[in-house]
Amino acid sequence: MKGRAGSTTPRKGYPPMNNLRTLFSIATALFFIVFAIPLPAHAEDSAKEVVATGLGGGEPAKARDAAINDALRKAVEQGVGTYVSSETLVQQMMLIEDRIYSESRGFVQKYEILNEKKEDGIYEVKIKALVKMAELAKELEAIGIILRKKQNPRVMVLVHSRETNSSFLGVELEGNRSSENQLEKILLQKGFRLVDASQTSRKKQLSSLLLADNPSQAASLAKDFGAEILIEADVRRSFVDERKVLGRSMRFFTNEIRLKALETDTAKILYSGYDSLPASGAASLQPLEETTGKLAQEMVTAILEQWSKDVYQSATFQINLASISYTDLNAISEGLRELRGMGQIQTRSFQGGSAVLEVSFQGSINDLADGISGLKEPKLRVTGLQANTIEVKLAAR
Repeated sequence: MKGRAGSTTPRKGYPPMNNLRTLFSIATALFFIVFAIPLPAHAEDSAKEVVATGLGGGEPAKARDAAINDALRKAVEQGVGTYVSSETLVQQMMLIEDRIYSESRGFVQKYEILNEKKEDGIYEVKIKALVKMAELAKELEAIGIILRKKQNPRVMVLVHSRETNSSFLGVELEGNRSSENQLEKILLQKGFRLVDASQTSRKKQLSSLLLADNPSQAASLAKDFGAEILIEADVRRSFVDERKVLGRSMRFFTNEIRLKALETDTAKILYSGYDSLPASGAASLQPLEETTGKLAQEMVTAILEQWSKDVYQSATFQINLASISYTDLNAISEGLRELRGMGQIQTRSFQGGSAVLEVSFQGSINDLADGISGLKEPKLRVTGLQANTIEVKLAAR
């Protein structure tokens, strides 16, 4: 009877049994072929087990916590090393430190303490950790985008005192040198490239402009010397009083610092902050170094946050237009509005055939420059790029 179990006659609409066996064999073979192919490292290693040892000092409870945190950081460092070469690691240390290493726990799925001991006041913890490799890869990719977009800006540091007292000029100058050394040390550790501002005439000119509350011209001068970011540090070591220390009279001075970071092409303020510690003796510079270091770390974090926003949100760029008419200006503005990623367009100034446009754009400065060069009417020529500013002229007609 047709259709019964065991019958070799296929039911209507179904393939013969021998065909089914063939299909099954093919499917089985394909299964093993597909799953035998190794996945890309970043996909395969969504989590990676590593062993790391951390050290911590101080009070026992705090030392243990510090040792665990150190071990977690070293575990994450091993994960980063899987994706990043040692050369790239040095170049990108600033962003990797602030976006990954400082948040090591967030990249560890779980960990187990294998061994712990204390010797000579140092706590040692050995852990086995499961590092979230997929998340690590994603964050490292984001860091690469940030660096490519911002083009690793160069920084100029100017340290001076807005308020000086000729009676204690030596104390103030020593404080300035101490803060400058500390600030430059931290910036270099974070991977910033520094532009030397040590030339006396240059320093005096920059200081005079800043003291005259003319940051735009000071920023422009720093830009001429190759800096994309200008950091002003106003250090104050003002005389407080005289105190007896171990039977000797000692003069005490304040430890204050104000930091401001601005872009040299637009004079946009990236960070502004103030900090101080209790007064100390003339030769006691440690409090000033501490408060400088604290504020510098805060400033770097703020700058990185701003850079991250520039990558994932619309950033502000300045377009300087030369040799144009008012009709040209309107046509250029209309053309810019058609660019993908373009937001607001504001005319900041127009006089003598030159105009300054401020635009909000989603993308890098190179993306914007490419878009400007590609405009068909009026045809434009990009003549210069720096950080957040594009120099543009009308192409020959």
